Amino acid sequence: MRYQFIDLSVHMEQNPGELAPYGFEQTGHQEGADRFARQFDGSRKDFPDEEFLNMEMITASTHTGTHFDAPLHFGSMSEGKPAASIDQVPLEWCYCDGVVLDVTHRQAGEAIEKQDIEQALAKIGYELKPLDIVLIRTGADRDWGTPQYLTDYPGMSREATKLLTDQGIRVMGIDSYGFDRPFKNMIGDYKRTRDNAYLFPAHFWGREQTYCHMERLANLEQIPVPYGFKVACFPIKIRQAGAAWVRAVAIVEEPAAE
Repeated sequence: MRYQFIDLSVHMEQNPGELAPYGFEQTGHQEGADRFARQFDGSRKDFPDEEFLNMEMITASTHTGTHFDAPLHFGSMSEGKPAASIDQVPLEWCYCDGVVLDVTHRQAGEAIEKQDIEQALAKIGYELKPLDIVLIRTGADRDWGTPQYLTDYPGMSREATKLLTDQGIRVMGIDSYGFDRPFKNMIGDYKRTRDNAYLFPAHFWGREQTYCHMERLANLEQIPVPYGFKVACFPIKIRQAGAAWVRAVAIVEEPAAE
């Protein structure tokens, strides 16, 4: 049995499509040899090929790159109980059957509504089951690395998110900068109406029903089937954090060779 592994993650890096500051300091092999050799009054010549081990120091938000938001990110409480931090997310939620829902008809700034999810499911003839990992394909990852990535994408509505959690979905993800609509659209509607229901409605739904989501996925169009594959998305174990970096992967069984 053979499998195709499809990388659903973007790089962690500083670029025009990454709002949070990102620091990356690398110590090379020869510089590392010089530094470590000082501990025993040696020199780089004491190491094979005059090289030691390279090292990196990273300074980054837990929301840099492709990441996994835990219930704690959405609020202090979820379903009337203290919200789970990223290290408390059940591992069994992070390796399950996957399904891709195509909502690429939605334009930048628009909300992905309940009927969009229903229509996407009907189009592929799929009925959700508890713990499926739902991947929302907007196509916005095409702008990764550009300023447009920060602003030009649709986002999930409260009702669309509720539809999924009502069916037992605990992990979902989207291939755009954020799970909700862009900041400028939400804030613009709030200023116009003073109705705070416009502010992060999908995120805040996690206070009512416990769920997690991934942001900044990529390559969903490369998954050859809309369902019938696995998703692995285990977040880094950071104590008491509301989010963590994740290497999300789709695993597709390839047809047996004749």
